[in-house]
Amino acid sequence: MVFLIVWSEVTLVIKIQKENHNQLIIDILTKVGLSNEQAEMASKIMNYADIRGIDSHGLILLKTYVERIRNKIISKEPIYKWFQKTTVISLLDGDHGIGHFLGNLAMEEAIKTAKKNSLGLVLVKNATHYGASGYYTELAAKHGMIGITTTNTMPLMAPTGGAERVLGNNPISFSVPREGEDPVVVDIATSVVAAGKLILQNQKNEPIPEGWALDKNGKPTTDPFEGYEGGGTLLPIGNHKGYALSFIMDVLAGVLSGSGYGKKVGHSDIGFIMMAIDIEQIMPREQFNIRLDDFITMVKGAKKANKNNSIYLPGEIEYSKKKEREKHGVTINENLYKELKQLISDLELSVDQYF
Repeated sequence: MVFLIVWSEVTLVIKIQKENHNQLIIDILTKVGLSNEQAEMASKIMNYADIRGIDSHGLILLKTYVERIRNKIISKEPIYKWFQKTTVISLLDGDHGIGHFLGNLAMEEAIKTAKKNSLGLVLVKNATHYGASGYYTELAAKHGMIGITTTNTMPLMAPTGGAERVLGNNPISFSVPREGEDPVVVDIATSVVAAGKLILQNQKNEPIPEGWALDKNGKPTTDPFEGYEGGGTLLPIGNHKGYALSFIMDVLAGVLSGSGYGKKVGHSDIGFIMMAIDIEQIMPREQFNIRLDDFITMVKGAKKANKNNSIYLPGEIEYSKKKEREKHGVTINENLYKELKQLISDLELSVDQYF
């Protein structure tokens, strides 16, 4: 732990190293009944999030997952089933297993199918929250493919003009491989921010900016509790445009997969899709690399509105944070530390083993 002195107050800054971060999640999830294989995959994807500064999808969700396992919302021993629909499309019934494990299975199958048929598409039903979307699409990019995923979520947003939660903030991710460089990674929710960011602000006792959420009465709020845990609604990106994106993502991940959709989405009947596109079966990889690099040069070389501005590719900032956090560890706030400390103690593990 590191203590940072700010004026006359003492602010506790807690860091956890990558290896301890992984082991903490594995130990806790196996303690409550998940297999090592499931726990290791959940740990890998939660670490992926925290190490890139996507703090809304990492350790902050660990207590939630534990509660859902204990309450049998997440199945400890799912009996998942595969259904082959066509040569390029498969369906996975996840039997309410932890979403990280199911999501990885689904993207690996999409990649395998794409190697044979240029395109692989896997729909998943009866799943649970799968964490950071970018992990799955980057998995495809590591195989030289373009990766695409979307998932629906519990209702968090009202349709434009409404004041009731009907739609999830259904995220979408794309990843594009680059030769010798980090991939381009788009990973966005269809709300202005993820719900986890409101939880994080509430833990830190800090307000949220205007334009993030409405309270339960449909009025703008800067109170993170009122905007989410108090029954409010998140606001969509670009107003009606974000609403439209969320709607169509739910059609793909929910309606088409056979899982829940809209107000019928529960914590254990979430749906998602995974898609992999094999570039080399469309054009030679070298040709693609040349064209992509040319496009990136255009974008990065654009005239700047301010000479001090930086132009980043999607995912570039997260990769910068990854390098810093892999070296110095992941910083967590004091309230999250207390929550994790209590969880570790309740499960008869040692806090000193991780922090």
